[in-house]
Amino acid sequence: MADRFRLSVFDRIFATPFIAFAVFVLGYAIYGAVLAPPSSWTVDLVTVLGCIMCAHLRIPTGRIAGLPMLGVAVSLLAISRPASEYLLAVAIWSIGLTISKMIVLRNVPIALYVAGISSLGAVAFVVVHNELTRAGVWQIVSYTVASLCYFGVAMLIEFIRNRGRWSLEKRFGLSALNPLSIFGVVLLVAVVSTLINSIDGAIIPWLDRDPDARSTPLVILLAATLFLVIGQWVRFRTVHRRLSGVVTAAVQLPWATRTGLRRALEVRAQTVLQAGETEVRDDPPGPGEIGAPVRLEFGVDEYIVASRRLGALPLGSEDEQALTALAHMASETARIQHDVDSLERRANSDPLTGLPNYGAFQAALVEANENRSYHTGIAVLFIDLDNFKRLNDSRGHHTGDELLKAVAARLRNSVGGRDFVSRIGGDEFVAILTELQTVAQSKELADGIIHDIGMPLTLDGQEFRPVVSAGLAFSGHREIDAQLLVVDADRSMLQVKRSRRQGGPAEGSSVSIASHRSTRTNDIVARAITENRLTLAFQPIVSIDQGRIWAFEALVRYIDPELGPISPSSLVARAKSLGLMDELTRQIIVKAMDAAEKFHALEPSIACMTVNLELGQIGEEHLGPFIRDVAQSHPKVSLCIELNERSLRSVTDDLRREA
Repeated sequence: MADRFRLSVFDRIFATPFIAFAVFVLGYAIYGAVLAPPSSWTVDLVTVLGCIMCAHLRIPTGRIAGLPMLGVAVSLLAISRPASEYLLAVAIWSIGLTISKMIVLRNVPIALYVAGISSLGAVAFVVVHNELTRAGVWQIVSYTVASLCYFGVAMLIEFIRNRGRWSLEKRFGLSALNPLSIFGVVLLVAVVSTLINSIDGAIIPWLDRDPDARSTPLVILLAATLFLVIGQWVRFRTVHRRLSGVVTAAVQLPWATRTGLRRALEVRAQTVLQAGETEVRDDPPGPGEIGAPVRLEFGVDEYIVASRRLGALPLGSEDEQALTALAHMASETARIQHDVDSLERRANSDPLTGLPNYGAFQAALVEANENRSYHTGIAVLFIDLDNFKRLNDSRGHHTGDELLKAVAARLRNSVGGRDFVSRIGGDEFVAILTELQTVAQSKELADGIIHDIGMPLTLDGQEFRPVVSAGLAFSGHREIDAQLLVVDADRSMLQVKRSRRQGGPAEGSSVSIASHRSTRTNDIVARAITENRLTLAFQPIVSIDQGRIWAFEALVRYIDPELGPISPSSLVARAKSLGLMDELTRQIIVKAMDAAEKFHALEPSIACMTVNLELGQIGEEHLGPFIRDVAQSHPKVSLCIELNERSLRSVTDDLRREA
């Protein structure tokens, strides 16, 4: 199987002496076993077997990939040995450790590097424990200190190899380490080592009633079996985590935006695989990496590539399968997004000119009307090509199509970058002009557009000058129904055509301006809100099972001295168009909560007031802080927020969290 690690030149140079030391230790084990056979071949063989059984139990030491993984096989050296056998015991143990690392890491040089470091630590473990025991230190204490020495040697070497970059930001530091994880492994090794020594040296002689009785191989095998069970449980948890990550990705990736899909895939792959590095790139995976083909842009083939640093568990076939699944989900998400975008473009564009069609124009008009401040104007310019049918009949439809394309191109070039142009009919075009201040400004822009359209062009080898009739409708404030602007502009355009039929100018294009739209009702509503003239009606909310009123709903009302009553729906609609919706709601809430306290004083069982809001108003940039303050300033009554059902159509995750 391919190597799954990425080794820098520095890593190779750094690892060389430890690989050499591991080879020396293995050679010494063979040499010592031949010239000076150990006191018990069974114990040594079981130790080697136990190391292999412990292979998959490796515990991470930190919160990022690439930090050392701590094993527990050193506890199999817990049986006290004569001082003359210290090094030989460690050397034989290193045989089993090297075999286990080759099984897990599937890379001989890296397995030897890890075995070399572990052998150094194991010497420290055996020497420290045996010397502390001879000094009369308690077993649990001596094994704890010995375990700290063992893991300390390994982590110090790895810290140096990583040049101290053990911080969460992958800079010099130790913030990425998990002290609880490290302490847990040290304690586990110390406790198991103490149990091995106690069972073999005290409990078994007591059970057999023979002070010289020993079952060292059995005890070591039992400890290795315990580690094997724990290791398999950890592997099960890893598989479960990987599967859960893939399932989570299947839910989250389809919601990623086109620009965010690449980053979402990299982050999700790094999380699922616990990889050190993940990236989407053009090149296929190289040595020390796994990868899967992915297509995040139409017609562009790339690879999602993952790798781990030296010292971590390698990425195996199961990881590669998970990565392939993630890549497939991301590719399908990108394909579906592309298909949806293509369908939207087809549905919202004119196939001949490429301009947005009538449906797209309607959406753009609503957007332009609602997303402007109260004092910013917009205008609709309605354009109709004169004598277009005559051109089609005399020169053919292909000539008419060329004219439409030319007019569309000139419209695109004439309008501002934030303006919008559309073809809404056979020979009819419309433009939305934005960020206007006066009618004169809109007329000046419209005249410039009409002038550009009317410049001469060549059709079928003949010069032709387009002539258009145009109507302009200007709006200086947000409209309740922006479609009325189109109606006004269309009527103005028809006036130009009628004028020509009735003997008006027949040559050249012209623009007619619709009469300015009345703002009387808007001004009345704006004055009522700014001068705090609104009143409230209170609708009781009755508990049927208890037969009593327990709350009221506040309903806004206003009667103008000239116009008379203005309906609540009209009040709300005009407040929205004027940009005063938050102020209207703020006044309603204040008056409603003051009334609620008076109701509560008369009838203590009435302690709730309901107010209608749109979901977007609860955001921090709108009424969120105000609502919290009002609720805290009226501790005796509750404020119930009733969300408008229509506003829930545009709910976002941010608004959901704030709610």
